[in-house]
Amino acid sequence: QSPRVRGDFQMTQRWRVTLPDDYATRFENGKFGTDLVLWRAGATCWTTIYNQKEGETPETTYEWRKNNASKDAVQIFEYRDNSPMRFGYLLHERPADDPERWALYTFTFGKGGHVVMAIYFDREQDIEIAKKIWFSIAETKE
Repeated sequence: QSPRVRGDFQMTQRWRVTLPDDYATRFENGKFGTDLVLWRAGATCWTTIYNQKEGETPETTYEWRKNNASKDAVQIFEYRDNSPMRFGYLLHERPADDPERWALYTFTFGKGGHVVMAIYFDREQDIEIAKKIWFSIAETKE
């Protein structure tokens, strides 16, 4: 049985998220370190958190992520004037062995690094829940 979380959840010492429903949690070894996975029926949030590297700024990281966004994006979201800055894009995915799904790829940029959260959901109308989760990501320590 995986631990369950709801409401404010401190993902790391620096970053938190607010979850509107009960989500199970687990950690997976990802390509770039340990990933946090939050899931419930119909939705999964796959999260990787990066510390700011020497010479990087939130602005340069934002530009790098934006320039590497998928060309198949159905919709682009940009919030440069906010703190933290946010960039994201929506994909309609059709994986070979799985049913089709929607994916909101989100990037939240703070002073100490950035959070990459891919939010997968089954129904297109659940984008509002996905955006609510994304917009709740906050840097708690600078």
